[in-house]
Amino acid sequence: MSELLYKVGDRVLASRAQDGENHEEGTVVDAHSLIIGEETRPIVVVLFEDGKREFFTATEPDILPVVSEEEEAEAAEEADDGEPEDDG
Repeated sequence: MSELLYKVGDRVLASRAQDGENHEEGTVVDAHSLIIGEETRPIVVVLFEDGKREFFTATEPDILPVVSEEEEAEAAEEADDGEPEDDG
């Protein structure tokens, strides 16, 4: 069985049109795996700020994680650590 990428309470960016564009921030209120024969798909229900809930297959590009400013700073630091410094 596949591991769930998102859990209840996670903040995500979701494309309501499911076209991979125009993402809106929402909260995962349900997460499970849909089993169809031998195929397993991660599914999430996202609650948006307007109160509407939508089902999504929890895969990119329709669902993306919300990256906090702190996580972005850590990722930038890690990227800088791997590059040699230029003295000019």
